[in-house]
Amino acid sequence: MRAFGDWSPGLRAVVAVSATSVFMVLVAWATLLGPDEVFTGPGPVQASTTTTDTCIPLPETTAADGSTTVVIPDDFDERAYCEPSPGFGDEAGDVTESAPPQWVGVLTGLILLAAAVGGLVVLAWIVAAVLRELRARRVREGERADVAFTVLDEPVRVAREVAADATEQELLLREGDPRNAIVAAWHRFEVQGERAGVTRRASETSSEYGLRVLDLARADGGSVTRLAELYREARFSDHPVTEEHRARALAALADIRHSLGVGA
Repeated sequence: MRAFGDWSPGLRAVVAVSATSVFMVLVAWATLLGPDEVFTGPGPVQASTTTTDTCIPLPETTAADGSTTVVIPDDFDERAYCEPSPGFGDEAGDVTESAPPQWVGVLTGLILLAAAVGGLVVLAWIVAAVLRELRARRVREGERADVAFTVLDEPVRVAREVAADATEQELLLREGDPRNAIVAAWHRFEVQGERAGVTRRASETSSEYGLRVLDLARADGGSVTRLAELYREARFSDHPVTEEHRARALAALADIRHSLGVGA
């Protein structure tokens, strides 16, 4: 079936059905005519020949009393008088037809059998192609529905995970060294994103992944930016990170939760 190339299943089905229909019509035509007509035909037609009369008919005259008199006319060409023609049905007029050879019947049977098998194969292929197309269409429709559901449901799922993890995230931010606390609190967005089904890309850093998670949840942009700057400062800077940094981080985290509809 590779001969069909990139044709759509519908077009391939139409072409296959059309070819099969033409083939079956030819087979039916051959069956109706019979093997002798299909393979041998009526044979050559003999040309009719025109012959001139070599005899003259005998004229008969019927009198009033019913008697018949044959009058022999003068014939200057000296032609003989015609004899009566053979009657209809005489053995001389019978035509005997010969039966076709035996191999013709065998060959006709094989062709009809091959036609039937070929028709069934083509029909089975058409049915299989239609079923494959229907299954593929259902899969595509299901994938589109899943994608639409995922896109619409992501903000809700992320917000729920932030709410469920709010206590743990705030404890991480309040306890221990301010630098480590801010870094741990930001990394908690990764946990929340994974629980919400947001997969981290291989090329994403921790900061980029956290920003994408909060963007999907439609968190307040200003609050996210402030907390992200505090995270980068605590993660990569050499200067001390103080309690003032922790307090600013707690305030930014509270604003993010409020923008998501999650209580601080």
